Parts: sequence; C-alpha cells; structure tokens
Amino acid sequence: MAETVRELATIAAVVLAVLLVWAAVAKVRAPLETAGNFEQLGVPAPLLMARVVPAVEVVVALLLLAVPGWGGVAAFALLACFTVLLVSLVRSGATVACSCFGTVSDEPISWVEVTRNVVLLMMAALALSIDQLAAPSFAGVVAFSALAVVAGVAVQLVAFKRDVGSIWTTTLAGELTSDDSADHGSGDGLISGATA
Repeated sequence: MAETVRELATIAAVVLAVLLVWAAVAKVRAPLETAGNFEQLGVPAPLLMARVVPAVEVVVALLLLAVPGWGGVAAFALLACFTVLLVSLVRSGATVACSCFGTVSDEPISWVEVTRNVVLLMMAALALSIDQLAAPSFAGVVAFSALAVVAGVAVQLVAFKRDVGSIWTTTLAGELTSDDSADHGSGDGLISGATA
C-alpha cells in the first residue's frame, strides 16, 4: 500500500511539474497579454507579476522533480493562492475570463476552475508526502489514471452544471415542478397533488 501511494505521489509530482511549466511557458510567450489578463483578474502590479509568476511556476516545477516533498509544499501554497483568487472572483460575480495556463476562454471564471484547482491541490498534497521520486509500476500508472478520470468527471460535472443549470432534472412522484408551482399560484383552483 505504501509503495502504491509513493508511486501515485511520484506521478502527481511529475504531472504537476509539467502543468506548471506549461503554464509558465504560455505566460512567458505572451507577456503583455498575460499582464492584461492579470490586470483584469485584479492582480496587483500586473506587469511585474507577468514576469514573476512564470518564474515561480518554473521554480516550483523544478522543486517537485528534485525534492518532491518541498516542491509539494511550494505547489500547494502557490495553488492555494491561485484558488483563493478564483474563489473571490467567483463569489464577487466578476465576469472575467480565466487566463490560467496562458489561455483565455470566453467563459467567465466559475466553479469549474475552482474545482480544477482543488484537484491540483490534492495532487500537490500527494506530492508532499514523498522525499524522492520513485519509478512507478504499471499498477501505479493505472491507479493514477483511474483517479485522473474520476477527477476529470468531477470537473466536467461542474462544467455541465454551469452550462446547463442542473445535473439531474428527473421529477420524482409527488414532487412539484416549477411548472406546477406556477399553475398553483395562478388561482386555477387545483389542490396540491390533484389533477385536472
């Protein structure tokens, strides 16, 4: 069991390092766009932060590979800062697009990005449990892949809820629907549960 956790933590550290480098490269390739996105997100000193954030992401990625325990701590702290920013923007009703990973979407920041960050935080927490990387076995890769699928489904369910408005719309027997509530409020004389 301990070896499986070590393998999962190794894969989590490597995947997180790759994601952080990807995000950093995307920001470095378009520094003015990154600064503009940071300004829209309310990040202080956006021009400076457009240079600092990618550098920090690369340092954290290197830590994850060299000393995954400390890299996990750094990644957790960095992702916690990003997540606090996302939550505050979602709660404020801001309609700015997320420039995470250097991409800009037309969709405003929502609980989808927060959920994604929670998954990344869990990966960082897993990575901080090891002091060095270990070669994963096939079983470890399969286990991580299964967890990644579950995490991906969770993120997609949140996205579906955002896009559609609900996940489950089946009305149970005896349950009033919004249409029924509107009918009962119109003074048509129907008694709750009665049919015309």
